[in-house]
Amino acid sequence: MTAKKENAKRLGIYLLTVSLFVLLLFVFRKPMNKLSTVFFILYYCLFSFSPAIASLITRAVTKEGFRDMKLHLNLDGNFKWYLLAFGLPLTVFSARILLPVLISGHSDWLGGFTFQNVLASVFILAALSAVQSIGLLGEELGWRGYMNRKMEPLFGTVGTCLIGGIMWSLWHLPMDLGGWLDGEGTFSDVLQICGERMLLLTCFGTFLMWLTKKTDSVFPAAAAHFMFNQSQEALGGLLSQGNIPENADLGAIATVFEYVPVVLLAAVFMGLLLREKKKSPKTA
Repeated sequence: MTAKKENAKRLGIYLLTVSLFVLLLFVFRKPMNKLSTVFFILYYCLFSFSPAIASLITRAVTKEGFRDMKLHLNLDGNFKWYLLAFGLPLTVFSARILLPVLISGHSDWLGGFTFQNVLASVFILAALSAVQSIGLLGEELGWRGYMNRKMEPLFGTVGTCLIGGIMWSLWHLPMDLGGWLDGEGTFSDVLQICGERMLLLTCFGTFLMWLTKKTDSVFPAAAAHFMFNQSQEALGGLLSQGNIPENADLGAIATVFEYVPVVLLAAVFMGLLLREKKKSPKTA
């Protein structure tokens, strides 16, 4: 069997296994909604770690073995990339939230963004990221540590980022469809949520892929993934402390800045990935 066919086989088994975990959440949706114990077991213990579990199952079934899982901190010479993993998501999502408000001339809405509040939020995020980001290894071992590496010889760097981002976003369907399945919102709302998620995860996944290849470790991607999730929540908390009118609407400016910073992030790191590939074309 050729290397490409072997990669395709392993990728297929991995994606099928991950899909079965997604299906599990749909099948047991009702008992999950009624019993917190069932929800905890299925969601936090199984689904959240399903990418890692799927990669381990695939390695066992295909007799690939468990070497080179990128489960090492690899701090030597890479500490700056760990700082980037923490700081860049915070910067990008700050731009998404703050720039539309400032450009629209509503700086009075930013009452919660005092020096003390911002500094406290950054320290809290730094402390949490050092511990809680480890929980996201359940995703990163699968998506960046395994799937991307099997995709790249088949689809190239650009194809891996695009298709990998779509696969990653589709894995979130149980969350995206949750409200609609419970009778909340419309199907068009769901389509918008799924479309936005697909764009954001595809773009941000490019950065996570670059971090993993650059450091040969999944830990920086896990830290950046944590910041992707938590920095938006922290910034939203600060924003909520301001004097924002209930009917506030920034219109087109808010829409532009919702996506432009993340798209620019993807473009920069796609360029860096392609440049690295040219330097070492044999690297998977």
